[in-house]
Amino acid sequence: MVAVLTLVTGLLLVPSLASGPARPADSGPSIGTVQTLYSQDLLARINAERAARNSGDQPIPPLSVDPGLAAAAQSWSAHLASIGTVQDPNMAGCGPAPGPQQICELAGNSGSSGNGLWPGDGSDGMEAAYMSSPGHRQNMLNAGYDEVGIGVTCSGGQAWTVEVFGFAYGNLGPAEARQSDQLAVAGDPVPAAPTVAGLQTGDPVYCPGQTVGPNGRTTSTGGQYAYPYAVPSVPGEPVAAPTAVGIAAAAGDQGYWVAKSDGSVTALGSATDFGSMAGQALAAPVVQVVSAPDGHGYWLVGADGGVFAFGDAAFFGSTGGLRLNAPIVGMTPTPSGHGYWLVGSDGGVFAFGDAAFYGSTGALQLNAPMVGMAPTADGHGYWLVGADGGVFAFGDAAFYGSTGALHLNAPMVGMAADPTGTGYWLVGSDGGVFAFGDAPFQGSAGSLALQAPIAGMAADQSTDGYWLVGADGGVFAFDAPFDGTG
Repeated sequence: MVAVLTLVTGLLLVPSLASGPARPADSGPSIGTVQTLYSQDLLARINAERAARNSGDQPIPPLSVDPGLAAAAQSWSAHLASIGTVQDPNMAGCGPAPGPQQICELAGNSGSSGNGLWPGDGSDGMEAAYMSSPGHRQNMLNAGYDEVGIGVTCSGGQAWTVEVFGFAYGNLGPAEARQSDQLAVAGDPVPAAPTVAGLQTGDPVYCPGQTVGPNGRTTSTGGQYAYPYAVPSVPGEPVAAPTAVGIAAAAGDQGYWVAKSDGSVTALGSATDFGSMAGQALAAPVVQVVSAPDGHGYWLVGADGGVFAFGDAAFFGSTGGLRLNAPIVGMTPTPSGHGYWLVGSDGGVFAFGDAAFYGSTGALQLNAPMVGMAPTADGHGYWLVGADGGVFAFGDAAFYGSTGALHLNAPMVGMAADPTGTGYWLVGSDGGVFAFGDAPFQGSAGSLALQAPIAGMAADQSTDGYWLVGADGGVFAFDAPFDGTG
């Protein structure tokens, strides 16, 4: 009997974050593309939440899109937009005599985004609101379901969304077993933690007419809009236009490399172009570029922990094939160049080659996600830094201070170690630089009107200077040679 899976339907209205009349939606030709992108983004966020809870004791398969469920969800979302209110979707169930391949419609979510201030009224806020509601969350995370249809209709500057869940009738037995395992491990409803794909993760998608900035700027055509600060990406999420993600120094002040999220690398100054992943199909966007210690090569690392080695930088392993609890946000090599560490946004550390594991924050409740790491000079320790500027020292890494207790103008996006190994710099998305220990303060971009948020920094090993790079590839040099922008 298909009724063994609990049917929890519900409607959800996300309150607007700003008062005033709704703005009419644009009627440009891209509206269908925007709605498709929005639905893809919601699916990626749901599957990221499911993946974070999947284990041998609690198998939770990713949801696949069923065309029939998708058509039903899209039709109902259009209906909601036409009447201007949220109602439960109609459930077709499995019918009186279902065949083994018939998809059973067993649960549904309906909701409407706000028409107001950014961030929070895009796909990020929509998914976060569903996740905060026990009934809606149970539908999204129910291990019995493996099929979904997601409909999105943009109207009046809002997104009217519908999610319909189910499975093929012939898969009833495995669905029952998965749900039974989930009930035994997690209970009903599934707990909210961990939340990995809600507000302030990835680049949200907006409908036409929604406000995406504190200055009241509206999305004239809708689409994907990046946050102006570093946030964890969501695996499988539609990728926005490539942005610069990091900068790495070549040997002997001979230039530097700027990498973008699509894996492309620009060699500037006298830096040698050793190659890139440009044009290659990536499982996840690139999040950082790191120089080999001798400056004659570099590594790229993706949000999934995939590592790509160029020049004399060697490959020692990756997490590209593993199911991670959180996306990778940083990488740093050992002084020998024969190993490296990766760090996830949860502070989990992965050691490869001759890199030794000295500890992590993977089991801690963090005040803010991790955004980067840096090694000690002898390679027997490392520092991790969070978006709030909190610094965690492991191995022989000494703690020289942090901004964890300060009110920041912008979140931190990265760090770099002073070549002496007795200090470090932190950098915020606004270009503000904070120096600790023996790391000298050489200046910052904190007082400048930036064209794009800062994405990362690198230390000049020949001086006590550093470079900052913006998401648009703009480079700012402080007591370090300027060789152009990426």
